[in-house]
Amino acid sequence: MNRNYLKYIWIAGVSILGLTGCDDYLNRESTSGVNTPDLIWQNPKAITAVLADMYDSGLKLDEFDDWYGSKKANLANQTSLSDEATASYQKESAFDKSNSTYSYGDYVFNDDMVTRYKQIRIVNNFLLNIEKTSVLSEDEKEEIGAEARFIRAMQYFGLVKRYGGVPLQTIPQEYTTGNTQALYQARDTEAATYDFIINECKAIYGSLPEVRNSDAKYRANRGAVLALWSRAALYAGTIAKYSKALTLTGEAVSKGYVYIPETEAERYFDECYTASSKILDEMVPRVYSLYKSTSTDPEELAQNFYNLFSKTVNGDNGEYIFQKQYNVAAGKGHMWDKLNVPFSYRGDGWGCGMSPVLEMVEEFEYIDGTEGKLKMKDSGGKAISYDSPYDIFKNKDPRLLGSVYLPGADYKGYGGGKIEWIRGVINGQDGIGTKYEASAQPDKENKVVIDEQTYNTSGKDGGSLSVGDASKTGFYQRKFLDESLTDYTDIDAKRSSTPWVVFRLAEIYLNRAEACMELNQHLDVALKDINEIRGRAGIKLLTAGDLTLDKVRHERKVELAFEKHRYWDLKRWRLAHLDVSKGGLTNFRGTALCPYYNVKSGKYTFETGVPEKRKRLFLEKNYYTVFRAEDLSTNPLMTQNPGYGN
Repeated sequence: MNRNYLKYIWIAGVSILGLTGCDDYLNRESTSGVNTPDLIWQNPKAITAVLADMYDSGLKLDEFDDWYGSKKANLANQTSLSDEATASYQKESAFDKSNSTYSYGDYVFNDDMVTRYKQIRIVNNFLLNIEKTSVLSEDEKEEIGAEARFIRAMQYFGLVKRYGGVPLQTIPQEYTTGNTQALYQARDTEAATYDFIINECKAIYGSLPEVRNSDAKYRANRGAVLALWSRAALYAGTIAKYSKALTLTGEAVSKGYVYIPETEAERYFDECYTASSKILDEMVPRVYSLYKSTSTDPEELAQNFYNLFSKTVNGDNGEYIFQKQYNVAAGKGHMWDKLNVPFSYRGDGWGCGMSPVLEMVEEFEYIDGTEGKLKMKDSGGKAISYDSPYDIFKNKDPRLLGSVYLPGADYKGYGGGKIEWIRGVINGQDGIGTKYEASAQPDKENKVVIDEQTYNTSGKDGGSLSVGDASKTGFYQRKFLDESLTDYTDIDAKRSSTPWVVFRLAEIYLNRAEACMELNQHLDVALKDINEIRGRAGIKLLTAGDLTLDKVRHERKVELAFEKHRYWDLKRWRLAHLDVSKGGLTNFRGTALCPYYNVKSGKYTFETGVPEKRKRLFLEKNYYTVFRAEDLSTNPLMTQNPGYGN
């Protein structure tokens, strides 16, 4: 037997004993030493333990600690590599050297094919064995089998959104001595891969309960399957509609391994509408509802939006459809808080990770529905003076305040106080006079003496656009930060346990609204869906005359900000390769908001600045991830993605 084929499990496969951590789960379930495949299928607790491990090991998500290259120090994730934010650290490799260009790598956010197909084989083996076991009832087999198929569908969704079409396997491959060719399998088309995911969801959603008991709340339910159906269909529909904008060519294109025929777009949008409606029309408010505040006060609405994603609420908000839960005591925590807490609240370094950019901040409208441009100058071009840096954000969409730590905002985490990010001081007023700017990290020397008075040219949370590790834009990410956490020391301790949201109700409203606009049908439904979201936020509702596809996309951007949707949205809309002036990522760098303290008036004026970060370059080939050489060499029927050779 060729050992090379054993190595690449997605072709040759492994037995059920290859489950990572299976013994831990079996011991946890007190299954009396069950540790061989034949005994596993004779014990219901052991079967449940295997299923639990499939969730734990088999669901790779775009979650908190998912970093490009698995290096947290790079701070490259789906937020910092979108147009929502840039990374803060001075020397991380993806964002330093401001006079150069950052090219999106061939392997950006790739998934290890070996690991994915190992997990797919485990699911296939599991499904084969539960059909044979006699220790489960037929109803139990149906429900557990549906969970396993959901996990497999999620695996394929993770693959298809990166690679396009991949080989679809639903039964474990078996190696016969001397016959490796029988294991070779060509890619299925991108359309067929999406169809497989959608059809699996359609087949299994009715086999799962709508609501689970508290001890099983993190297992897939009916809503999770419908949400995957909704999202996968929307992705497929937009890929079909907008791929004509690309110029990629080659065998992968001609054989349909990448690209979906435009004629299929309507069908997929219909599928998205159907799946979304099964949640929104049949399960709301009986099972799910938007997490709302009865208050109309913007600060309380902002706090409500923050609470939705907080550790304090811990996912028990009525809106989360499917989530990943963490358990610090069991060694299953994450490090998001440690990597992202604002500068002055750090424990022993790190922190400050994501710097939301001014462009993102200005996407959030004002409460009255006017566009979100900040008012830095009056109609005559004179700088407007504010008593506090926070005042410039008055009457902004409360979701901004719940998602981003703004200069001058109250910090409600451990230690309290305010977020202080000041670019410098001006020896004058109304923005006129000699300017003294921060030139060091905020815990270093940033002082100037004016008329025998000493002033700090930065706040305790930053002020430099180039030096140190504090925010380079004036903003920090608030969404998901655990403000109840008190210990930010020891980066590897992984003390964070805020759950990661995989699917939530607001996304489903946005999915259906987008599908309606793409179909140019059910426009009244689309308007209602968007206004459900805006109404919860506390901002002006849209009228039928206001509703456009761009408005729906805009609403998606602000509502789902920093939840790692935006990068994939730009890819499926085929916008990512365009210049930033056309809504793409190429030449994007991000802009900073720069508050200055005016010595003569005691007030603040604002300018914009350019963080010393690289400009981006997103090429058309980056829409699809490259297959590694070993993926191709172990399966000669595989075809490389366009732009990478073969």
